[in-house]
Amino acid sequence: MVNYRLRATLMEVLDNQLRDNDPKCTKKTLKRLMDLGYTEDESKEMIASVLVEEIFDVTKNKEKYNEKRYCKKLAKLPERYEMEYTDAESEAKVQTPVVNEQKIGRNDPCPCGSGKKYKKCCG
Repeated sequence: MVNYRLRATLMEVLDNQLRDNDPKCTKKTLKRLMDLGYTEDESKEMIASVLVEEIFDVTKNKEKYNEKRYCKKLAKLPERYEMEYTDAESEAKVQTPVVNEQKIGRNDPCPCGSGKKYKKCCG
């Protein structure tokens, strides 16, 4: 499930970081990822995943924004990103459809072979 408004907001924040060159590691990371052969959109998505994690740390754990921590996480891209998402995909269980077997009605003959109605025998 994708929240398009959240994604658009994250991309806007990322574009602001790149435009203002603050922090500088964001622009360096984008260039490095693109030099590795990733498209601009793929690179921005990886950086945005780190941005989400940083926002989570700041809000949930009531920590202050730490630019060094953010830059260290960016330096671990793309290995860190690929490791998280390939592991999550491999752990996803394949769902198989449930096949309902035909139920025995209360007035049907009992399958045990007694000759009685199911409701009077095993039901």
